Amino acid sequence: MASFPSSLKSRAGWAKLLELKRSSEPHVHQIEPTNSCPYSCVMCPRPGRMEREVGFMEMGLYQKVIDEISGFPEPVRKKEIELFHFGESLLHPQIGEMAGYASGKGLNITLSVNAPELTPPILHRLIESGPCRIIISFDGYDEESYREIRGGNADYPKASANLEYAAGLVKRGLPHTRISLRIIRLNRNSPKIDDFKARYEAMGLPVEVREFFPWTEKELVSFGVVQKYPPFMPCPFPWQYLVVQWDGTVVPCCRDYNAVNPMGNVRSSSLKEIWNSSEYALFRDQHRTGKYGGNAFCKGCMEIFYTEA
Repeated sequence: MASFPSSLKSRAGWAKLLELKRSSEPHVHQIEPTNSCPYSCVMCPRPGRMEREVGFMEMGLYQKVIDEISGFPEPVRKKEIELFHFGESLLHPQIGEMAGYASGKGLNITLSVNAPELTPPILHRLIESGPCRIIISFDGYDEESYREIRGGNADYPKASANLEYAAGLVKRGLPHTRISLRIIRLNRNSPKIDDFKARYEAMGLPVEVREFFPWTEKELVSFGVVQKYPPFMPCPFPWQYLVVQWDGTVVPCCRDYNAVNPMGNVRSSSLKEIWNSSEYALFRDQHRTGKYGGNAFCKGCMEIFYTEA
């Protein structure tokens, strides 16, 4: 285990460091085009747990968010913006326009998509929209494991065909678009990950292995190995970034899929106003002190990730 200075032997010490590093403009980690999704992944709390209304972000609202970000100082503006949160972004009928509008402002856009949805026409639309990074999520190594992990709608033959097409484009050269394959390390697929990487990298697709995290759900812990925070470190997210959901609600965490801790709404406030608001300061104080009050969402999550010593 890494050794830390005495100033980081308490929640308060970590919080002081995180506050010193916090910028006055927020890093918008994720923008959610939609929270609609046809999949029922075993490691996702979505089936039966997401209670938010399902909807699609209006283009005007999206442009308002992007316009504000494009005026931020360069160190913040250049950070990666994930154009997804708790849904399959390719289901949004204007996803190509969304990607293009942000890349046209010089922003660093990333999409994470399910392989069956990334059909050749959609892929070409994204490539033509401007520079972006496309991560293809594909956690199974064969048809059985893919359906077991991603649910009954996980079409392995279609996914495989789309991957082969994408690999062909990568081999021919894509000067402005980066495409990679992502697999989440789970107990179910862990023994096959090396073979998985070798297979798809031979096709020309870079493979990144993402470590498993169980969102905020203790019953999901058994699906993989949980990487805990260093001793005494509070959740760093309240100081690092925010997320904009499809209806404009701002939440302080990519795991807050039900908007349990809304910090404001970009329909009525700017991102910077929300980020520096008294509500956000009180939220950070919960994590600094470990006194969550009625915030059972963060308390339960930190019971999974927090390390006492």
